Amino acid sequence: MTSDELQADVHAILAAEKEPKIDWAMVEAMCLRAIERLNTEGQPEYPYDLVYHFLDDVDIRRKDPSYAAVQREPITTWLTAPNN
Repeated sequence: MTSDELQADVHAILAAEKEPKIDWAMVEAMCLRAIERLNTEGQPEYPYDLVYHFLDDVDIRRKDPSYAAVQREPITTWLTAPNN
């Protein structure tokens, strides 16, 4: 998995979570697919603690909107940083 592919996956997950009615089953599948790709295809350089936890915490974001907001802010910053 390349850095661009990882960023595209995370961007798609964020977009899905911005929908008025979030399809959490789809979001979870997207997160699990990204994790699987990271584990099998190799990992690009990325902020592991930030990105991996975002991908892994979909169940918590689903249950706790305030936690979701806290997680989305830094992941969005990472996606929009000029070095990415």
